[in-house]
Amino acid sequence: MVFNLILITGVPGVGKTTIFRKIADDLQGMKVPIMGFYTEEVRNGLGGRVGFDLVTFDGQRGILARPSKTSALASFKRLHKLSRYSVDIESLDQIALPILSSNNIDPLLMIDEIGKMELFSTQFQDRIIKITEDLRLGRRCMIATIPITSRHSNNIIENLRKIDDCAVFEITKANRNSIYPEIMSAVRRMLGI
Repeated sequence: MVFNLILITGVPGVGKTTIFRKIADDLQGMKVPIMGFYTEEVRNGLGGRVGFDLVTFDGQRGILARPSKTSALASFKRLHKLSRYSVDIESLDQIALPILSSNNIDPLLMIDEIGKMELFSTQFQDRIIKITEDLRLGRRCMIATIPITSRHSNNIIENLRKIDDCAVFEITKANRNSIYPEIMSAVRRMLGI
């Protein structure tokens, strides 16, 4: 079966972003045009996580979240909290919205992640709803990572899962080192390469 949407899911820390970035690297190596972004953990000198950044495939970088007690948060104008992190909605919107608003459907759209932090942005939600409609109508192709469960944001993630031409791959500790060829095979079929 050929899909126009591939979703990669799994529990936090299982390797969704690692697999997502390997797919992107391999596609870029094949000169497949892609646009999108991925979430990158920000670590301190001791290796401890101090937040998350969004990084686009053309090299832009912006803050997604930082611990709620850091002084950098004073500059955040629209702030939402998730666990111990505060999400910088302005930075998220500045980085993600131009990509999600693009009418150019030729590049493969790649999003890591459509998750709780990102869905704090109502504009992000609106763009994902529009993209979902485009996917339902077969107007574009997308690869995205999503949380293992979704209990928020008007069922946006569940609406993606319900698209007929959608393949969902669940990454687990048991399969994370062996599932990549299966996912890449679906990507190749989706893109006709």
